[in-house]
Amino acid sequence: MTRRLEAKSISTGLAVDLAKVRRNLEAESDELGILSAVLGVVCDDLEVVRSEGTSSLVARAIEITARVRQLERNALHVEVNQSFMIAHSHYGDNIDLETMSHGYMPGYEVHKLEEMETAVAPLSQDLADRIEGIVLP
Repeated sequence: MTRRLEAKSISTGLAVDLAKVRRNLEAESDELGILSAVLGVVCDDLEVVRSEGTSSLVARAIEITARVRQLERNALHVEVNQSFMIAHSHYGDNIDLETMSHGYMPGYEVHKLEEMETAVAPLSQDLADRIEGIVLP
């Protein structure tokens, strides 16, 4: 009789534990569903092309990261191209764009570059504000 009572007590305890585990599993499943839906929306908004057979959340997150990196590279290229176009629009053939593509003139000291950066910062911010719609549609 004692064994039966112990078995019943253990069985009741296991049933309570099982109910808790089921509730936790349902909550985790709900969170996973929400996360999957959110990743789907982000993928759609970023126009992420999903590879065949990549349904896992990790694979989708990696694809999102790669797409964001590509968008950043594209924005950088557009910005640099826009800067060259603006320089050319002001100076025409009087500016050597090829030489300009090599970066700063050799021989500038760091403090001189910092002074130039400080001097052009407000002007470059104005220009960035004007062309933002082109770079960030």
